[in-house]
Amino acid sequence: MPPGLPHQPLAMRLWLSRRSDRTGGADAAGHSSGRSMSIGSLEHMMRNRFRMFLRHTWLVTILGTIVLGGVVWAAFYYSTKNTVLRIATGPGSAKIVQVLANTLAKSHDRLQLQVVTTDNANASAQALNNDSADLAIVPTTIGKSPDWPVVAILRQNVIALIVPAPAPAATPAPAVAVAPAPAKKGAAPGATKTAKPAKPAKVTKTAKSTKTAKDKDSDSDDDDSDDDSTKDKDSSKLKVTQLAGKRIGIVTGNEATADLLGVVLNHYGVPLDKVQLSQIDPANLADAVQKNTLDVIFVAAAATGAAISDAVRAATQNGVAPTFIAIDQADGIAKRNIAFDSIEIDAGTFGGVPPTPDDKLTSLSFPEYLVARKSFNHAAIADLAKVIYTSRLAIAAQLDGDVKIEAPSTDKDADALVHQGALDYLNDDQKTFFDKYGDDIFYGMLIFPVFGSAIAGVASYLRADSRTRRLRLLQKVLDLVRKVHAAQALEAIEHLQVEADNLVIAIIHLSEHEEFDESVRMSFSFALDQLRFAIAARRTAILDHAEGGAEAPASTGTTDTKAAAA
Repeated sequence: MPPGLPHQPLAMRLWLSRRSDRTGGADAAGHSSGRSMSIGSLEHMMRNRFRMFLRHTWLVTILGTIVLGGVVWAAFYYSTKNTVLRIATGPGSAKIVQVLANTLAKSHDRLQLQVVTTDNANASAQALNNDSADLAIVPTTIGKSPDWPVVAILRQNVIALIVPAPAPAATPAPAVAVAPAPAKKGAAPGATKTAKPAKPAKVTKTAKSTKTAKDKDSDSDDDDSDDDSTKDKDSSKLKVTQLAGKRIGIVTGNEATADLLGVVLNHYGVPLDKVQLSQIDPANLADAVQKNTLDVIFVAAAATGAAISDAVRAATQNGVAPTFIAIDQADGIAKRNIAFDSIEIDAGTFGGVPPTPDDKLTSLSFPEYLVARKSFNHAAIADLAKVIYTSRLAIAAQLDGDVKIEAPSTDKDADALVHQGALDYLNDDQKTFFDKYGDDIFYGMLIFPVFGSAIAGVASYLRADSRTRRLRLLQKVLDLVRKVHAAQALEAIEHLQVEADNLVIAIIHLSEHEEFDESVRMSFSFALDQLRFAIAARRTAILDHAEGGAEAPASTGTTDTKAAAA
């Protein structure tokens, strides 16, 4: 047995020492070596574990299929999930929202309306500003409503100043019938009979002509009397400038507010603090009219809606219809305030018996919008607009004239800004799934091969890095062989033996994480055998030289080293 063979188990002992260090071994040298190897090879270990995982083809295929199915399911869920639209509404629009929610539930299964109840239109606008609502129903008289993107015009509201009919006067007591005087004594019984009227004489032509002239005069007198009565009637009507000191009741549950009334009064020079305002519930309006606690009723709602019709009915007393205060300067108010428009209300628009108004009435109108946040999903708003416009007749039929849905102007110079989602529907520009995601799919197909190439490059780099590490270890073994041949003392041989053992540990550690093919195993085996025999031969030569033998040549085994390097 060569002298170097007894030292061969040292590599195995060091390797076992490294293994025992993981459980708290006491060998300081082995522990230090094992710890340095663990820290240095952590990255290599992770790479190698990943490579070992990829070798399990069936497992990788199953996991890849699960991941792909999860991605497809997530994409399908995201594209088909329900979209909740939070809509803020006040008391005057609660019924509209309810009907709209029911219509949406029947027509579209992926859109849901969630009602955010507010006290009034101002609170609805505030909810939209605070992002606590996605949609809101607001009139143009509120805040920045012309700047909010409009989805639909729900209705046109009109201002009605109603003067209740006067209370009926007290009915006078019927007069007592006078008894006929008694007949005189001695009078004949037939004297009490009434004398027959004489027959009228025939009218001559002259009389006829005179009568005709009189008739003409009487007709002209009747026309003059009608004009006078009309003038008297117009002069008896209350005007806006005469409202100072009057008791005005603002009917709740509609768009009538003190601020809206102030716009009209201030234009006519009547300060708002000069009138007595009170909030009247629609249920108590008729009672207030009968008790004569109101001079004027203020309502702002749809002209054919229930709010104004109910107010007119409550202001009618004993078949006498109320009168209305005309806003004769409506054109001027509309020019000064873009939220308003001047309107001529036709006779009988408000209904009632008798029909009201009895003649054309000049007043102010303002639209009521369904608005949405600019940042909200355009596709969801487009779907909502489609449901609203295709179902507007059914919605109007359920609300008895309270709404008349119209599309806002899509011109660039329009007064109201149209929401992009509603604009897509109105312009027939709604996008399908491939219209929306076609570009992403196209660019994804272009970019995916780039990522594939990058992954292949990384894999190639990892393979090249592993090959580089193997070559470095093999080169270290060959370098140790050269150092062994140049060693001149046993201490140097022992030091080189320790380095050789550490190389063996490193090779074993590498083989745990990488699968060596047959050629790699043969290369390491041949190089380690060459190193072991070189150490044994050089140790023998040094010992022989120390005992007085011939000097050991420093070039022993050079030929074998060159062969191993080749």
